[in-house]
Amino acid sequence: EIAQCLVGSEMCIRDRSSARSNANAPRRGQDINANINISFMEACEGKKHDVKINKMEKCSECNGTGAAAGSSPQTCPDCNGSGTVKVTQRTPFGMISSSKTCSRCGGKGTIISNPCKKCGGTARVRVSKTINVDIPAGIDDGQILRVGGQGDNGLNGGPSGDLNVVVSVRPHPLFVRNGSDIHCEIPITCLLYTSDAADEF
Repeated sequence: EIAQCLVGSEMCIRDRSSARSNANAPRRGQDINANINISFMEACEGKKHDVKINKMEKCSECNGTGAAAGSSPQTCPDCNGSGTVKVTQRTPFGMISSSKTCSRCGGKGTIISNPCKKCGGTARVRVSKTINVDIPAGIDDGQILRVGGQGDNGLNGGPSGDLNVVVSVRPHPLFVRNGSDIHCEIPITCLLYTSDAADEF
C-alpha cells in the first residue's frame, strides 16, 4: 500500500509495505519432511523409530549473532540503523521522496564486519540429528506425523519449524487392511464326498 501526501511542492511517498517486510521481524523456521518405512505388524502394534534429519540450528560459536567471538554487529552507516534509506527524485509533479530497503545491510540496520567463521555470519549452521519418533498403534499407510519444533531454527527469535514424518507401511503377505478392519483370505479346498469318503466320517 502506498500513501501519498503533498507537502508544499514536495510529494512524499511512503511505502508501508517495507514495515511489513521488516528484516528484523521474527521469522518461523522452515518445516522439514522425512520418510520412514515400517512393517504391517509394526503399524498395528506401534513402535519408536529413529529418524535422521538435517536441520538448521542456531550457531553455537556466535550464539546466533553472526559475529565472531569478541565482536558484535555494528550499526549500518548508510541507514543509521533504520534499515531503510530515503531516495528523492525530481519529476514534473515536483520532488518525489520514497523509502527503500538499505542495500548495504539488507534492511537489518546492522552489518557484520567480522563474521563468525563457523556460520559465515548467517547465525545458523546445518547439523545432522537423530529424532526418536513415537509411532502410534494403528497408523495408516501414507499418514503424516507432525513433530512440533523439530524443523529449522527460526530467525530473529522466531519459533522453529516442524518435522513432518511420512509413514509408509509395507504390505503383509496374508493380512490386508481396510480402514479399521483387517481382512484375511484363506483358501478352502472342497472335499468331494464319495461312498468310501462318507464311510470314513
